[in-house]
Amino acid sequence: MPADPFTIALAPLDERPVNTRYPQMIGAIAGVRVSLPPEEIRGRQRNPADLSAVADWLRHTGTETDGAVVSVEYLAYGNLIGSRTTGESVAEALPRLAVPEEIGRHGKPVYAFNLITRIPNADDCVEEPLYWCEYGRRLHGYSRLLHRRAANALTSDEREALERLEAEVPVAIRTDWLNRRLRNHTVNLSLIDLLARERIALLLITSDDTAEWGLASQEKLWLEHWLGLLAPTIGDRLLIHPGADEVGSALTARMICQFHGVRPTIHPVYAVPGGEEIIAPYEDRAVRLTVEGQIRACGAEVAPAADAADILLAVLPPSPRRTEFREEFAAAERADREPHYRDLFERMGEWRRAGRSVALGDVAYPNGSDPLAMERLLAPDSPVDPSSLAAYGGWNTAGNTLGTVVAQAVCSRFIGDDPARRRSQAAFLTHRFLEDYGYQARVRREARLFCERTFGRRDPDPESPEQVAAVCDAIASGLTQVLTERLQPRGIGVGLRIAPGSVRLPWRRTFEVDFTLTEE
Repeated sequence: MPADPFTIALAPLDERPVNTRYPQMIGAIAGVRVSLPPEEIRGRQRNPADLSAVADWLRHTGTETDGAVVSVEYLAYGNLIGSRTTGESVAEALPRLAVPEEIGRHGKPVYAFNLITRIPNADDCVEEPLYWCEYGRRLHGYSRLLHRRAANALTSDEREALERLEAEVPVAIRTDWLNRRLRNHTVNLSLIDLLARERIALLLITSDDTAEWGLASQEKLWLEHWLGLLAPTIGDRLLIHPGADEVGSALTARMICQFHGVRPTIHPVYAVPGGEEIIAPYEDRAVRLTVEGQIRACGAEVAPAADAADILLAVLPPSPRRTEFREEFAAAERADREPHYRDLFERMGEWRRAGRSVALGDVAYPNGSDPLAMERLLAPDSPVDPSSLAAYGGWNTAGNTLGTVVAQAVCSRFIGDDPARRRSQAAFLTHRFLEDYGYQARVRREARLFCERTFGRRDPDPESPEQVAAVCDAIASGLTQVLTERLQPRGIGVGLRIAPGSVRLPWRRTFEVDFTLTEE
């Protein structure tokens, strides 16, 4: 085992904070340094990273550190958007997989991850090929019907709809789209080959923004077929489940567990009876399967009972409405869910008073905390001290949220008496509450209203530094108010503040935000 402190080389999915800052902050909780490519070669949004420079960096850094976590999208295409938009062929992409092999030959563990390309149901080309602005929804519907046709599940109406879509979407566009999917699938099969030949230590294939029916789900079945055939060789070294932006954090936690030779046990407890069987938005399976997949991805095991667990994972399961939170159904949601939340928080308080490690995964709604749960959790008479939680998250899809929650909770096991690690834990917990609750459930709405009043649009003009700066100033003010008025009175973020000038919009849109916490 390498000497402490450990170091990990991370080739991230892209340059966004969820893929760079989060793994570094989570690693710091366990005293591990996560090394990233230099900022000048990372790329940004639709501009891919410098592939040659990234390969050189990873080749050098991966062999000098104790292990590597490698996004194949980043290594092969320059970032996640590049994997969806580049016209490169599979013959051009595959040779770039030689770098993880080389690191493995030096005796260093390589955890690789790659996605099954998503098919979003929106006429929006911000993160997709340009033709998605006109044909996105139709391609999503076409994908669903192709899968149903392959399963002999088409109704007569669906057959007509399929024929209509084939007439509406030009052949050239359908061919380009399917070629990209074929390339992605071939790369995933090649990664399984590398895993079976023990050229890499672990492979995680995730599906982003998926659904029960569609080519992404069909391709997942094809990959799982090979997993079944190669099971005697691969064992539990291949994982396939929903997710994307949480994977860098999850695999960082898993590698840290490997360094220490431990496998924590986690017992999930669901707030609403039966809620564990609900399929979360943008996913294709019951949320309990997502929970179990994320636990395994982070290097832990599912404990069958609370008494046998190192960590108790409280889960606010998806609302049956399967949509983002909206004020118009708040009263109905309160009546349905509040009694269950009250009971869960009472149990969490009892667990904490007994000295148990407790984490909270809030996946009631995508893209932000459940306001009803936060209202009770942050109340002065709440039975739970939120600042004592091992982890909290509620930021995006169920997979995104649960992966970061479990990763933080797992790494909190390695804090010990180290004051620097304790500070790192407090900082990341504060970051999660401030971003997932403070920003996504509160301040983001205010920021968009500010943009509409001031600029006549929901987001600032990305080409106007003045507009972006004005929105960031408004966000900083809103976040500071949440920190001082809602979080610090409950012990979260005491002694911390948002560093002046640190608030930024990584992709110059209000969907995600970045900021730095510093000691007062």
